[in-house]
Amino acid sequence: MYNSLTLLIFCVNIIVVFSVVYVLFDLTGLGRLVEVQAHPSGPAAWAAYLARTMYFSAMTLFSVGYGDIWPVGWSRAVAVIEATVGYILPAVVAAQYLRVFPTRWKS
Repeated sequence: MYNSLTLLIFCVNIIVVFSVVYVLFDLTGLGRLVEVQAHPSGPAAWAAYLARTMYFSAMTLFSVGYGDIWPVGWSRAVAVIEATVGYILPAVVAAQYLRVFPTRWKS
């Protein structure tokens, strides 16, 4: 249970860090996330924007995304790095599991 919770917290941290990077890139004009649907305006726009970056970050980490949001500019490079982390993470978890709990099979 502890290992599962640790992995969940680690994945959430990765999602939050990449979300912050996407927000910073958008604020500095280096890259942004373009969405198919119209963006809301008004007081709730900032919360919707943060939710959109978190959603994009999670979809990029755990899969290749749905295609409803796509990165533009330098955000593309960040998305590639995040996708690479998402592909490597299960292998690292499996290797750690096998290191901690070695198989009992003899060749």
